[in-house]
Amino acid sequence: MVVWIRGDGLHEEARRWAAEHVRRLEERYGLTPKLAVLLLNDDPVELETQQKYVSLKAKDVRSVGGEVEVYELYRVPPERREVAALRLIERLNGADDVTGVLIQKPLPPYINESRLFDTLSPVKDVDGLTPENKKRLVAGFDLDRDVLPCTPAGILELFRQYGIEVRGRDVVVVGKGTLVGFPLSIMLMQLDATVTVLHALSKDRAYYTRNADIVISAVGRPPELYNDNPWRLTGDMIKEGAVVVGVGGKVDPVSKRWYFDVDEESVAQKASYLTPNLGGVGLATRARLLKNLIITTYMVATQTTSPRLLAFA
Repeated sequence: MVVWIRGDGLHEEARRWAAEHVRRLEERYGLTPKLAVLLLNDDPVELETQQKYVSLKAKDVRSVGGEVEVYELYRVPPERREVAALRLIERLNGADDVTGVLIQKPLPPYINESRLFDTLSPVKDVDGLTPENKKRLVAGFDLDRDVLPCTPAGILELFRQYGIEVRGRDVVVVGKGTLVGFPLSIMLMQLDATVTVLHALSKDRAYYTRNADIVISAVGRPPELYNDNPWRLTGDMIKEGAVVVGVGGKVDPVSKRWYFDVDEESVAQKASYLTPNLGGVGLATRARLLKNLIITTYMVATQTTSPRLLAFA
């Protein structure tokens, strides 16, 4: 029988931890964590999905005593949107009351992603995607102390909580995006997993998933919403006893219905461990965002450039 990898315990623990540190930050430094969120993608599916994600993240931050401000840059005309984003990021870098900045991905294809993250201060980067934070990840990450990409770190925290060992195991990551697939593959290799990364041009993807001990699906192109390179992981695409983690999910802007990477019902018949489409990786991601925001707030408060120099528990 499948064991469900649920994120509610991790999420509640993170909320308690963050609430305590919000109190400490206000007492010691007179500083309240404040998250600024930039929404740039006006694609109907992406916008609907991102607004759902951001509303949940904002709810978490406010529930622990923090503040959130959302900037709806998708309302800016496309030809002026990147410049508007760069100017806003520069302003947020210097804003004393802003302690974390989240550039919600994926971005529109006409936005130069590198320019945005090159401009963002690594001290306020809550997703661990600035060049400085990427270098720290590649050099050797610390799961408990570093500001790391939220979903990959959340997945590894779930593995730790459920006693799922990755060392020496064959792991397939479906999707090579800079938010999940790419950083997660690097982190798994550092943990001595044998990692295969699949993408839209990979041949016979089911061959690799059927032979993997662990399958992590981070695509976000459900067949119900995409005709071009759709993806869904089904039970006939994994081996008996595999560990399966579903990351990708999108919202239909018309029906408001969620569609996910993993066919939960069929995969549950064969998997040994499986994240539920609701209540799994999403909660772990939100838990990590709270942790990252607390870390960046301490760095802002103490004018520290590296999370590893902080002294807090």
